Amino acid sequence: MASFPTLVKEISIGPQTLHLMLKENMSLIKFNEQFFSHLWLLVQQIPELSDADYLREFAEVSNFLWKGIQFECVISIESYQKRYNEQVELEKKYPSDVFPYRLTDYKIFDVSVMHDPRLEEENLMYFVYNTTTGLPYRVVCPFPYTSTSTLVHYQILPVKTEASL
Repeated sequence: MASFPTLVKEISIGPQTLHLMLKENMSLIKFNEQFFSHLWLLVQQIPELSDADYLREFAEVSNFLWKGIQFECVISIESYQKRYNEQVELEKKYPSDVFPYRLTDYKIFDVSVMHDPRLEEENLMYFVYNTTTGLPYRVVCPFPYTSTSTLVHYQILPVKTEASL
């Protein structure tokens, strides 16, 4: 029996609406009744994805195609930082309580380095978190995305030093 794609999210880019979908753990973008599994092919169809006015949308779409629902874009940096720091403090205060995931089982990461998506030289930097562990990552990728073989890096954030704890 064939499975149908499941809608995860819709994203608007200018007048276009993109449907982020999963089918058997494969990330797909539905646009104009076509399915795309590679960012480069999608960028050819939607020039706005190469426009710096749509960095946040590009971040969400690219992250979804590369990592599916394993990583989620941090849309509000301030809210994520607040939640992350509050959970770290709760875990320290109540070490025996059960949390969906325990950030303090890992190192404590410096979320103060996070910022809205921005261009540095010819790379876009944006932030995501692992939906299983809650751990924050920086994503660095070429922008605009013009090749089928480009390097994308998911980097865990720096560890907080003892002085900043």
